[in-house]
Amino acid sequence: MRGMQSGSLSLDAFLTRRASDRRLARLTHDLSLPEARGLEFGPAANPTPLPSGVRVAYVDHALDAQAGVPGATPIDHAWTGDGPLDALLGCSDLDFAIGAQVAQFVPNLLGWLRGIHAVLRPGGVLNLSLPDRRFMFDAGRADSTIAELVEADLLGLTRPSPRQAFAHTYEARALESAAIWDGVDVDAAPRLCGEVALALAQVRAMEATEPDRYVDCHCWVFTPLSFLDIAALASRLGLFPFVLNQVSGTEPGDFEFYVSMRRDAEAEPQALLALQNGAIDHLREIQCRQRRMVVAMARS
Repeated sequence: MRGMQSGSLSLDAFLTRRASDRRLARLTHDLSLPEARGLEFGPAANPTPLPSGVRVAYVDHALDAQAGVPGATPIDHAWTGDGPLDALLGCSDLDFAIGAQVAQFVPNLLGWLRGIHAVLRPGGVLNLSLPDRRFMFDAGRADSTIAELVEADLLGLTRPSPRQAFAHTYEARALESAAIWDGVDVDAAPRLCGEVALALAQVRAMEATEPDRYVDCHCWVFTPLSFLDIAALASRLGLFPFVLNQVSGTEPGDFEFYVSMRRDAEAEPQALLALQNGAIDHLREIQCRQRRMVVAMARS
C-alpha cells in the first residue's frame, strides 16, 4: 500500500512511553509488535507516537482537511467514510487502525466503521478515543440514536448534514470539563455561541446544503454506555461488523473514553452476533459497576 511511513520511536522508547501514558496505551491496544501496518485517521498535528517497526498511512476526509493547522501531518489518502476503503487502499490485510477524537466528526459513522473493518485482517483492531458528551461542550445534547445513524447510512452521507451542523452549533454549551466534574449546573450554562447561537445554527445548516462546502461539526455524541447501546442495536441490524474488545470509561477530570474493537475471524452471521452480544453485555456490566462505584464514592 502506498504512502506508508515508519514510526519515529525505537521499540524500547515506545514501550517505556506507553507504560506511563495511559492514553497511548489505549490507542495502541493489541497493536502487533514489533512490526505492524495500519492507518491513523485525522491525525492533525498530533499523530499517535509509534515504534519504527510499525508502518502507518494517514487518512482524512480530504487531502487538505487540516491545511490550516500548524504542523499538521500530511494526509496520504482522502476518504469520506462512505464507500469502499479497501478499493482506495488496494489492500485488506492491515493490522490496526487508530482514530483519536475523530469518529464524532464522521457524517456516516456506520459506513465508516464498515469500511475500516473491510481493510483489517482477522484479528486486526480499531482503537478509538471519543468525547464523553457529559464532560465537555456537548453536555447539553441528547445521546445520538440508532435512528440517526441508520438515516445517515441510508443517505450515504459524505458531508455533515444540515441537522448535524445545526445541532452542533446551537446546542453546544460554554463549559469546561473541570467545571462539570466540580458540579456546575449544565442546564444553566450559556450556549457556546452566545445569543446568536440560534441564528448562527441556521446559517451553518444552510452552508451544509452547499455542494462544495464541508462544515466540520460533532455529528455524533455518546457516553460509554450509549455507545454500547448503539453497537448492540447496529449489530442486530447487521450494520456493525466488529466485536468489541474493551471500553475504558471516562476517568474523573477527563472528557474522553476509549473503545477497542476487532475484526473477528468468525464470519457466519449468527455466530458473529453471539460474540458481539456477549462482549457488549460483559462490557456494559463493567461500565455499570464502575458507575455505581463512582456514585458511592461521591456520596461518601
